[in-house]
Amino acid sequence: MRHSTGQIAWRNLWRNPRRTVLALLAIAVGQAALLASQGLMRGYGDNIQQAITGPMVGHVQIHAPKYREDRSTDLVLDGVAAMATKVAALPGVTSAAPRIYAPVLIAPERQAFVATVVGVDLAAECQAFGLLSERQEPLASGQVLIGYRLARLAEIRVGQEVAIVGQAADGSLANDLYTVQGIVKGPVDLVNQSGVVMGLADAQKLLAMPDQAHELIVRTAGLKEVPALVAALRADPDLASLDIATWRELVPELTMIVDMVDRVGYFILALILVAAIAGIANTLMMATYERLHEFGMLLALGCTPRRIIRLILAEAAWLGSVGVAVGTVFGGVFLAVTRRTGIDMSSWGGTSVSDLAYAGMRLPLEIYPRITALDPIVGLVSVVLVSLLAASWPAWLAGRLDPMEAMRA
Repeated sequence: MRHSTGQIAWRNLWRNPRRTVLALLAIAVGQAALLASQGLMRGYGDNIQQAITGPMVGHVQIHAPKYREDRSTDLVLDGVAAMATKVAALPGVTSAAPRIYAPVLIAPERQAFVATVVGVDLAAECQAFGLLSERQEPLASGQVLIGYRLARLAEIRVGQEVAIVGQAADGSLANDLYTVQGIVKGPVDLVNQSGVVMGLADAQKLLAMPDQAHELIVRTAGLKEVPALVAALRADPDLASLDIATWRELVPELTMIVDMVDRVGYFILALILVAAIAGIANTLMMATYERLHEFGMLLALGCTPRRIIRLILAEAAWLGSVGVAVGTVFGGVFLAVTRRTGIDMSSWGGTSVSDLAYAGMRLPLEIYPRITALDPIVGLVSVVLVSLLAASWPAWLAGRLDPMEAMRA
């Protein structure tokens, strides 16, 4: 019975099972490491991206000109209620929420502490993507929420009355008494460290900002809608003079972390290819020298050099593809388990970390790994191509053998 080149190549691989298994394991471990690292980095990138475009800055922000540079209380958006309604009606927009920020002093008793009033649209910010996503209880007029670190520093308790003093947008003195309804721990470090969160109407009254706000947080159904939304906002004559910025422009240092996901994958892929070259080149070179006599006989019996070259290249393709398949199974099992349970980075290093912040955002410490359908395919194609490259030298040597000299070897 005539056997194909692929069948013969597969049987030849198992003449030395130990060597073949070691080469397969090297490739499999590399592929599993690629999928695991890609899944972890992409999962972490997803967390950061969701935190940025959710509670922190949204997908797009609208400010008065120069507000982002100066953060001056008097640089406001006028007619913010009508503006929010208009923007929320645009295609792809899921939320348009105004916010107010103002530095103040908060005095729970005699001693005062530096704080920041954060006035928010409570209906929007209590959603899953909002600044107060973990709270369900409504916030009544005259009541505030205090960031947990500020509450710890100032020894503020729930139910306590606090005095807030600052400068209003018109330059007058802003001061009033509020009741602490709760202590919050949110995804934005500004709120945790110094935040005094109150309803938008209360903040507008305190800071003399009737129907005004400092920024409008716009969230869309997805990242694909952002370019079209920005174009529509900048084309609107009522908004054209305002500062309209995307999430990438607002926090470039954090978007770099998101963009690093693919770069880390390329580094791991390079390590896999090195392992594949070393393992396959060594395996096939040894196998070629061990079979010189056999190759000589085949050539003497009429087998063409091209057929022998194809045979060795087929062995390399088998090694690479099977190694990647085994590694994909290992990596897939790891990702399936961790995708369901998550990975808690706070316990790494032997000590528990409950909070970690960077660039004003509380970084997520729990990762749910994610890969795309393209990730294992990239590993497969890359390893097979490198396997064929690694096998080209032993295949070339076998194809140039002289039959008589090979049989005497």
